[in-house]
Amino acid sequence: MNSAFRLLFILLTVNGFSIIASFGQELNLSPPDSVQKPTKKNTKQRARPNAPDVAPLYSPSFNDFTTRIFDPNIQTLIVHHSSSELEMPVIVLRSNEKVVVRFDDLSPIPRDFGYSFEHCTYDWRSSELQTMDFQTGFNSDVINDYDFSFNTVVKYTHYRLEFPNDQISFTRSGNYIVKIHAPNNPDQLYIVARFMVLEPAAVIDGRVLPSRVVSDRDYRQEVNLEVNLSAIQVLSPYQDIEVVVLQNWRWDNKVSNIKPSFLKDQKLIYNYATELSFEGGNEFRFFDAKSLRYRSERVASIVMADSMYQLALAPDKSQAYRIYTFQNDLNGHFLIKNDDGFDQTHLESDYFNVQFNLMVDAPLGNGDLYVFGQLSLWQLNSNYRMIYDPELKAYRLNTALKQGYYNYQYIWRYAKQQQGSADRLEGGHSQTENEYHVFVYFKDPSAFSHRLVGYKVLSNFDK
Repeated sequence: MNSAFRLLFILLTVNGFSIIASFGQELNLSPPDSVQKPTKKNTKQRARPNAPDVAPLYSPSFNDFTTRIFDPNIQTLIVHHSSSELEMPVIVLRSNEKVVVRFDDLSPIPRDFGYSFEHCTYDWRSSELQTMDFQTGFNSDVINDYDFSFNTVVKYTHYRLEFPNDQISFTRSGNYIVKIHAPNNPDQLYIVARFMVLEPAAVIDGRVLPSRVVSDRDYRQEVNLEVNLSAIQVLSPYQDIEVVVLQNWRWDNKVSNIKPSFLKDQKLIYNYATELSFEGGNEFRFFDAKSLRYRSERVASIVMADSMYQLALAPDKSQAYRIYTFQNDLNGHFLIKNDDGFDQTHLESDYFNVQFNLMVDAPLGNGDLYVFGQLSLWQLNSNYRMIYDPELKAYRLNTALKQGYYNYQYIWRYAKQQQGSADRLEGGHSQTENEYHVFVYFKDPSAFSHRLVGYKVLSNFDK
């Protein structure tokens, strides 16, 4: 399902939620403040108290080019293409396309943040280029677009950054990270986030099919690719071209460092039975927390306690042996939405503690279980690792989230492995609708960097 259709689907869900909620129990929770629709005067940028920079929890020597949050007061990091919150942050070089970064700071005193950029190799190591080699304008700048939450129990400051902008633009393609840091100290990091800049020179075609391996045919999906390099002068395509394939936005099970099966008329053909094979998985689970006054079908209870809304999800069970059933999903994303507010979703959506419960008779063994999706930054994140409760016979997780509509899955990772598996608890089906993001990089000797020359999104639902 493409992103535009998924966005339409969830917006229809938003509009139809009052019908669903009418069958639920109305909660006797009065709003945190007297709820008034804000006027133009009090929603625009307000006077902000001067405050010293507050050091983040960590000030590491930075060498990890993974999207990360270093400060526990920073929540709900969203990085996307400006056209849609469901679109990967890939923009075309020297175009009008933008990357948008949003986040909330729950610190009691608002803070200033600076930002800067670094160019990376195809496998997310530093390109070791000087700033002047990949961008124009200032080396760094400060985030000036922010505002304060209103009508919420949990108070926060919401920040928004869009780039390229009048201060900074990019001169070459490739992988990038944006580093959000203390204004006068770029080594004092709060956030690191990945994005990509594309120069569309390679033409990618491909198909997603059930695996050709007979024993995997019902459980796995295979990606076949054809990369046309006729617009690029590549002397050694087997050495100078790198292809990376992501399933949805997952990085733990990406496929890279693959060589083409053969070369035909300036086209690289990738046609493998196992090298480009992925678990089919299952459609993502979901819960609807757009309202904190009514319970949706996946919410067991909502109460106010400890100065915060407490939301318990209905208990989940393993889907490993269930027959596949299609349902519309967001392929792991979430959308910040608020049925209780007016028209400023990112400012009037409240935070709540949510409790996940996965019923399992006994611990699963030598490994860890994670709640996974965009809510965990597409990573097997220690903050989303579940703990087994032997009395309840359930894996449990409590975490803070912001009002909205969420997709998630349960991912198991065996000890000492990097890659997780959805099959153990979600089941595996070759029919499952998945998106595959294909990136083609050219190691250009004259540019001393990896250029991103091709990008395409494929789906097994493509016709």
